[in-house]
Amino acid sequence: MDTTNLHQKSKPIKILYCIDSLLRGGTELQLTGLIERLDPEEFQPYLLTIRATDVTLTPGNCEHLAWDVPKLFNGSGIKAILQLARWLKREEIDIVQTFFQDSTIFAGIAAKLAGTPVRIASCRDLGFWSNRKQRLLMRSVYPLMNAYICNADIVREHFITHFGLSAKRAKVLRNGIDVEALTFVEHTGQATHIGIVGNMTRQVKRTDLFIRAAGIVAVNHPEVTWHIIGDGHLRTELEQLAKDCNVFDKIVFAGRVANVADYLSCLDIGVICSDSEGLSNALLEYLLKGTAAVATAVGGNVELIDDGTTGLLVPPDDAAALADALKQLVENNQLRQTLARTARTKIEREYNWEKCLSNHRQLYNELLQKKEGV
Repeated sequence: MDTTNLHQKSKPIKILYCIDSLLRGGTELQLTGLIERLDPEEFQPYLLTIRATDVTLTPGNCEHLAWDVPKLFNGSGIKAILQLARWLKREEIDIVQTFFQDSTIFAGIAAKLAGTPVRIASCRDLGFWSNRKQRLLMRSVYPLMNAYICNADIVREHFITHFGLSAKRAKVLRNGIDVEALTFVEHTGQATHIGIVGNMTRQVKRTDLFIRAAGIVAVNHPEVTWHIIGDGHLRTELEQLAKDCNVFDKIVFAGRVANVADYLSCLDIGVICSDSEGLSNALLEYLLKGTAAVATAVGGNVELIDDGTTGLLVPPDDAAALADALKQLVENNQLRQTLARTARTKIEREYNWEKCLSNHRQLYNELLQKKEGV
């Protein structure tokens, strides 16, 4: 008997995706990209956001539930959880998949109360947000879920070790990226444009380290222009740091960019210098676009970059090491071009939306079949 998709033969699988809010971040874009690519004959997606969100980012092929749940552990928060549980039962939702901690607490509890057959938590970082209290809280919530999707091997191991996830239930499903849309750009001339992609909303992204490294490199390479793509409440202090490092006039604060891939076409070198990282979409885009990459040796960066083969890795929180790696690529055109070409080949092979979508589809059906006793 063929059990590849028994559920599809009766009706589409109903999935509620829950995330705190939508913005132009890596996790959010992975979620919307996944929803947009779901086969409507097989899946009926819903999207629940529990905080103010950018509705322009909402996929057009799903119903958007825009709820306002500022706090989880008060009267209104508990009421909202019970309301969601009733909605899940009424709509006969088959799968609930959550992103980020508050959404996992909120929708995870509601899905358990509703008896939703499949409850999936997405793990996409190395818990930079966690403290002792949060770890204890999530250790009590994660067991409510019956599967976990991790976007990198190191993320899976981290959550198993630090949050007590069941190793049998934790699966690695790597990010999808639109390979064909990211055409390779051959940067054959001297490297004169170096950039970093990341919102200026979290210290963990370490845009300050990028600026300090720029200050070091600029002493011998004043011809280089530095680009910061992203925005956020940290921008004012980062602009002041650029002035203190004598590179304010050499840095383009580009703000939010609608089409980052197009912007990357002008970058010879791309940087990810976070203290903690899951699997960086920005790094994936560098590697596909022909932008030679330098990244800190944390999280999924070490899975994407083979040091000296597809990019360069440096220790975290080390502006001098970052500057040395950047100078190496600025001064060695052949190395930079070789790294970029090799990186493109690797990412084309291992990361694409077709594989990502197929892996999600397979996992969803396996979990449902297990619940149905197939």
